[in-house]
Amino acid sequence: MDKVFESFNELIETGLANNMPRDAKLIILGQIINAMARNEITIKQAYKLEDMIGGREQFSEALSYAIFGSLELLDEAA
Repeated sequence: MDKVFESFNELIETGLANNMPRDAKLIILGQIINAMARNEITIKQAYKLEDMIGGREQFSEALSYAIFGSLELLDEAA
């Protein structure tokens, strides 16, 4: 797990140093969620990585559409 976490950590640090665009952050966020689902990183590690790129809250609308297909479904699930 630590090897995957360190790989993400290095990728994010390099990206942020090079002014990573929002689209790239969203792609990395999806990869983080996928790695967590496959038990390649822990939930705690996933949250730390998400915080590095601005936190899940910053991307909640995009995540809602990506997961549910609409914004309303995320609101109803909460």
